[in-house]
Amino acid sequence: MSLLRVCIGLHLLAMSLWLGHMFVWSLIVGPALKRVQPQATAEVLRERSMFRGGFGWPSLAILVPTGLYMLNLRGVTVDDLFTGAAYHGTQGTVLAIKLACVLAMIGYQSVFGHRAAPRAIYLNMLLALTIIGASVVLVRGWM
Repeated sequence: MSLLRVCIGLHLLAMSLWLGHMFVWSLIVGPALKRVQPQATAEVLRERSMFRGGFGWPSLAILVPTGLYMLNLRGVTVDDLFTGAAYHGTQGTVLAIKLACVLAMIGYQSVFGHRAAPRAIYLNMLLALTIIGASVVLVRGWM
């Protein structure tokens, strides 16, 4: 098995854990915990389940290096990302949108983390869906 396939697998696994965890907590577990009575029990359950802090930061620790490696194989270096050379053309625009959404999600995770953010979580989910769409376009193209 090639290193590229390993990186793709790790990247997809980390992305699935990060986004899947976010969607499950936001759409299923979070609303269900609001119905648990007494409220103190719900808080204890929430604290116990988030004891390790979720999957966000560990997933990013895998996503960043594997993503940079895969971009490097496509001829995009870290310098290209910082100088703007990577953002020319249609593919570059899609890459810029994806990376901007990733940075916005990292910002969201840094600011809100595991605190309640009822309205902001929907923006975070929209960013996640945009990242998935941009990733598909980058790999498969428009058509």
